[in-house]
Amino acid sequence: MEGNWSDGLPVIPPYGTLVDAMLEAIGWNGTDLIGEIPEQNIEIRAEHLAAAAVMAGCKTEYAPVLRTLSKCLMDPRANISGAEVTTGGVGILVIVSGPAVETFGFEHGANALGANCRVNATIGRFANMVRYFCGSGGGTLQRHGTIGHPGRITFCIAEHPTTVWAPFHTQLGFAPEESVVTTISTEGPNSVNNHYGETGEVILETIADCIGQFGTTNYYYRAGGYVVVISPDHMELIAQQFTREQAHDYLYNTARRPTDELKRVGRIAKNLDPNAQVEWGTMRSPMRMDLRKESQLTFIECGAPGGRFSAVIPHWAAAFHTVSNVIE
Repeated sequence: MEGNWSDGLPVIPPYGTLVDAMLEAIGWNGTDLIGEIPEQNIEIRAEHLAAAAVMAGCKTEYAPVLRTLSKCLMDPRANISGAEVTTGGVGILVIVSGPAVETFGFEHGANALGANCRVNATIGRFANMVRYFCGSGGGTLQRHGTIGHPGRITFCIAEHPTTVWAPFHTQLGFAPEESVVTTISTEGPNSVNNHYGETGEVILETIADCIGQFGTTNYYYRAGGYVVVISPDHMELIAQQFTREQAHDYLYNTARRPTDELKRVGRIAKNLDPNAQVEWGTMRSPMRMDLRKESQLTFIECGAPGGRFSAVIPHWAAAFHTVSNVIE
């Protein structure tokens, strides 16, 4: 664990026999070029990714998920190098939705955001090891996270196989019956507790307040977004009053603060960047929906019944894109 060879936790040594078995399962040759970060002269070969999967504790049975997840991570839009070195200290959130959740045994109920389940833990750890090793150019780039969060070790959540609204990935243009892996650079989750609200509207109002709180990073440029995690007990109330599209619009229109108040507390700079598009005397949303409406605010259904908690996961302010691919 010394010398920056791991994420701080013990790892399975990437012996050649284990890496070769992982390569065979995924269908790669070790020298295959899977991705690169040209501006930093970083090339990412199959053997690097297979070694990271072994070190993270992934089973070869997870190969279809790992192959798809690697495709997401290697997409330039994922910006894993930026996620590694930003002062925001973000992690790579992996979302798995569709039939693959049951096929591979992902936990989607109790402790869904921090599941005590090998597949969730190791798949999420693999993604963040790739960010850690490859995003820093093998240690040549300095990480700058001010405080970071535990999701920088592992952050993988899976949606319930049966949902009230259409599956998570349908918000990103995929068919309901498909299995999809999605990656987003995010901050840690913020718990939303409402045990006594009696309508779906007050549950959404509570969620909107969490999105629009003064400290949310995205007020700077309104270029990030949010994943809203809805638990079964909250979903029961929300679905009585709102479709997903209606809930989407409600949150966007409600999660706002006055620009003068944002300036007063120091959330809007005195010397404005023109890209900030501030209009004094108006209500400001941390989400600029005219740019990327389909992915700036998404909903996922997971968690266990019996407690009225949901969660808000803010995107990294520089994470303009979610990246998704179908598991094949």
